[in-house]
Amino acid sequence: MPFSFSTDLNVLIAISLLCWSTWGLFDKKALEGAGHLDVLLFQHIYYLLEVPVIWLLLNLLYQGGWTVAPLVWLWTGLGSLSSSGGMLFYLVAMARAEASFVLGITAAYPLIVQIFAYFFLHEALVPERLLGSLLVGIGVGLVGSSARSHEISKKHHKTTLLMCLIATLLWGVTGLFDKKALGLDLPFKIYYARCVWDAVILALMLLVFRLINYKVAYKSPKAWKYSGFSSICLSLGTLSYMFAMTMATASYVIVITGCYPLLMYLGAVIFLKEKLSKMRLAGVILVVGGGLMVQNTQAL
Repeated sequence: MPFSFSTDLNVLIAISLLCWSTWGLFDKKALEGAGHLDVLLFQHIYYLLEVPVIWLLLNLLYQGGWTVAPLVWLWTGLGSLSSSGGMLFYLVAMARAEASFVLGITAAYPLIVQIFAYFFLHEALVPERLLGSLLVGIGVGLVGSSARSHEISKKHHKTTLLMCLIATLLWGVTGLFDKKALGLDLPFKIYYARCVWDAVILALMLLVFRLINYKVAYKSPKAWKYSGFSSICLSLGTLSYMFAMTMATASYVIVITGCYPLLMYLGAVIFLKEKLSKMRLAGVILVVGGGLMVQNTQAL
């Protein structure tokens, strides 16, 4: 019996939620086998494999020919650069702190998107968005303060928190660039352009590592293994999200998939054996709840 429209949509959303709620856990495991620069490099090597795959898919979808709008290359290039920068700071923080701490704070990036959208895209600012922003801020504060009772020393607490906030800011800026690109072309073409730029960033990383004589841990099977799982989860989750966006309203898909940080936190407790902190759990719930409230106002 073929799937119905609603079943197809729910499957796509479920895949996106599953993938996005596990990629951070794989990153934490990858960092047990190599440094943050190594993991970042391995992730981009896996992203390189996506370029020919997406190119073939685009040729199947648009058999009459297709092109990417020129300005899309500009916005996606800036998006890839800020996304990779955010990933670098996120991995540094992840190497120092529990996954639930880092993921709880960086889950606030949709709020940054909305703030930049207000100032630079002149989108409306509504009361629900302000309340959601307040909840996210309180949630981030609770997650940040919860680290004092865990493994992060007072000496490294501030720098780790700063790394998380920089990653959140850069990922928020990435969302702004994505919004600019989405106004010019179709999502699948934008994803392809991002893949191409990620390949360029990979080449630059290899060049820089060579210039500074950085010894990459190429022989770390654990880092390769979990970096690969992380990359697959991010890519598959994003593709499922994009296809779901073509089947339902953006607000519906965004609100549901926005629950992934809470699932990710529970995964850190179950699979990474992190301690359950009531304060951190409350913070994550506030971040997710506030984020959902902010995202639900996109149609206003």
